Amino acid sequence: MSLYYQADDRVFQKLRAAGKTSWDEQADPQASFDNFVMRPFLEESLAEMAGPLDGLSALEIGCGSGPVSCFLAANGLAVRGIDVSPTALEMARQHAAERGMNVQFDSADICHMPEQQDRYDLIVDGHCLHCLVSDEHRRTALTAIHGLLKPGGRFLIETMISHPGLIVGANYHLDARGVLSIKVDDPAGRDGAFTSGSEWFAPYRRLLSADQVTTELRDAGFAMQSHRVAEQKDPRKPMLMQIRAGHRPT
Repeated sequence: MSLYYQADDRVFQKLRAAGKTSWDEQADPQASFDNFVMRPFLEESLAEMAGPLDGLSALEIGCGSGPVSCFLAANGLAVRGIDVSPTALEMARQHAAERGMNVQFDSADICHMPEQQDRYDLIVDGHCLHCLVSDEHRRTALTAIHGLLKPGGRFLIETMISHPGLIVGANYHLDARGVLSIKVDDPAGRDGAFTSGSEWFAPYRRLLSADQVTTELRDAGFAMQSHRVAEQKDPRKPMLMQIRAGHRPT
């Protein structure tokens, strides 16, 4: 049985078959490989970083088809992108090659990282954290990221959060812990699948409050440098929390 977050490979297979280049194109007709949701936050964050970007090392967690990694590389950083989806990684390598970008894309799971890894000046969560449903996976991932970040480095996060106006459609199920599950036709091979009424659902996303996400990061040893909530175009959908963090002073 595959882990719940590995199911996103099926989405990338459909995206590639439909001729789409990035995850964001599913919901936003204005989105493209270069016009991705996280771009304004990244542009602002890079502009605030002290010193030149050339030669700094960057790691993107959950790189998908590569728009964020390619954007970072275009700004002079030495970039490594990791993901668990083989289809996404194939797409990312193709997009980088087409743009002449030298980006290292690797199959790796932030919840199961080997020891003795390189450390990075910048780590970007490319909408990965909200894909991690269990408390254990989230703690493990944040601990790994803390260890991969250089002293004085910066961790940039844009993650979906819950809010009082959130509306969950009939194809979803949201429990008291903020676990958002999606309706599936076939539960076979779906980690954590369960029934609600006569329908099958499988864990899909974790929607915590802004305060809960902040607490997670602090518990993992991060210091919050700035954070804000950016509302979605549709206020009934999850909001996006944008965070700049670094190591907590010892």
